[in-house]
Amino acid sequence: MGKVTVNINNRTFQIACEDGEESRLKELASFFSRHVDQLQGRFGHIGDARIYVMAGLLIADKLSDALSQIEEIQNDVQQLQKKNDMFKEDSHSLEELLLADIELLTNKLNEISKSLST
Repeated sequence: MGKVTVNINNRTFQIACEDGEESRLKELASFFSRHVDQLQGRFGHIGDARIYVMAGLLIADKLSDALSQIEEIQNDVQQLQKKNDMFKEDSHSLEELLLADIELLTNKLNEISKSLST
């Protein structure tokens, strides 16, 4: 079991984590700390609990926006996949029509060729 020491709002915290997750935990703590520092700069010292809750809510808001954007992108991808499937079907139908036309023209050319050779 790993342990990481992080500093948030001039306070030191020891956080336990799974082995190998130390670096990621430090990144997350730094991300959180930046939000706390930004809020501290805007509002001054308003108490650790309040500033942490505000930072958590700001991050939750960003996460919610990101999840909404991901959902929109997934919907766009599904729509594009449907259109792609339609184009594939259309191209397959077009290919069948072209093959039928080619066969018809080939038969006509064969008939013309036979009539010219006789």
